[in-house]
Amino acid sequence: MICKNDQKTLAFYSGVALLFIYPLINAGVFYRDDLDRAITGQYGWRGLGRPMADILMRILSASGHYNLDLFPYTMLASCVFLGASSLLLSKHLSRMDVPHTIFVAALLVFNPYILQNIAYRYDSLGMAIAFYLAVLAYTYRDKSIIRERTIKIISGITALTLYQPCANIFIGLLAADIMILGIRNNSSTYDSIKLVIRKAAEFIFFYICYMLFFSTKNNSRAELISPNSEGLKRLSNSIKNLYELVSSYFHGPVYIYFAIPILIALSFSMTKFFHSKKKLLIFITFTIASVFIFSFSLLGPTIFLQEAPVLPRTLISFSVLFVIIAILIVELCPKFRYLALIPIITTFAFSAQLSSALKSQRDYEDFVFSMVARDILNYKNIKSIGTVGQVNINERTKLLIENKPLIGYFLSPATEFLASFQLINKGIPQMSHGYGDEQGNKQNIENIVKENIAPVVSNKDYSIYIKDSLAVVKLGNDNLN
Repeated sequence: MICKNDQKTLAFYSGVALLFIYPLINAGVFYRDDLDRAITGQYGWRGLGRPMADILMRILSASGHYNLDLFPYTMLASCVFLGASSLLLSKHLSRMDVPHTIFVAALLVFNPYILQNIAYRYDSLGMAIAFYLAVLAYTYRDKSIIRERTIKIISGITALTLYQPCANIFIGLLAADIMILGIRNNSSTYDSIKLVIRKAAEFIFFYICYMLFFSTKNNSRAELISPNSEGLKRLSNSIKNLYELVSSYFHGPVYIYFAIPILIALSFSMTKFFHSKKKLLIFITFTIASVFIFSFSLLGPTIFLQEAPVLPRTLISFSVLFVIIAILIVELCPKFRYLALIPIITTFAFSAQLSSALKSQRDYEDFVFSMVARDILNYKNIKSIGTVGQVNINERTKLLIENKPLIGYFLSPATEFLASFQLINKGIPQMSHGYGDEQGNKQNIENIVKENIAPVVSNKDYSIYIKDSLAVVKLGNDNLN
């Protein structure tokens, strides 16, 4: 059992997490794969190398073979585990004598990218638990070395079996520790290198254990880049995509909110180390090392995959940036510690804007598919229906994306498989399953157009083509490729 002070701190952190993600709960949309699971009741994570995610939801849904919706409880429980992660970090920072640890550790919650993880109402809890376990694997301490190492390894492996990218927070926290050592200037280079080697060994060990016992075989997503020019090209492309994804968050005035506390903290660092070039050099060296480790943590080892998953939901460690900024301020200018909250303004704003965009787009899509369903029901002999194209983005959502480009990475306007499940939910059982049918549907409509068959319905949102007992719905107003 945790003590009363820890209970209060956990309640505070969980409340902060709830405040951060509340707009998503309020929006209540079925996000991407949620549409599939809401209709089929499938689990399906085991095939992605996440067997514990299947087991977790089988237990929590209390429904046996079918994965039934637990919204909003999955999101509410996710807040508790995000809060518990901050509690673990605060204890770790206390052991390192960082001032204002409760304040600093709270910033671990505010990751704008993790909002995509939370948006999945079926996946969110498993991902939040994976995040917590990865933080536990890094921060856990025990008098017994054997017990400590055992819990660390088990936590790390279990985190990977729930959601692999969450393990990258382990690397991100190392970046925070390196920054602390650089500010203190009282640790030898040998001690710092030893810390990096020890943490790297722990991470590699539980990653290898996961690969040996839990990773799926013949998974095309897990193919590594080749050690040749083609591999370097893929790596370069992944880095470029990562840069574009991260920079999309700093669009417009957002970078100013980060620049203010960073510049002030660095100004104080110059004052602190002004009289010692050696200490200043050490600080600069450790800062560069911290930035490098943090940057690597964003994708972690997956950067070396042929198809690196450069997606918002994989950037689990981004909030470590807020922690590092806070550490700089509380260590170098503690009286100005609340300056560390300035970047957090952007995360609350983004949470609200993202949720508004998702809700606006989903409401618009609901309207479009209601119209499509009504039109199709007028034709009684249709036995098979496919979709091609993508639903238009509605006007309110366009404005948000233009000013917050990162929202575009989250939005996922309905294409084939998302459209098929939305139409099934509208009472159209003849829909073909979206996965794997894309090319066939595209070929069908190309054949229909070649025969000069005009659409039975055509407007700016969709067109419906019918030939014999086959119907193909072309979404959006773009021309066929």
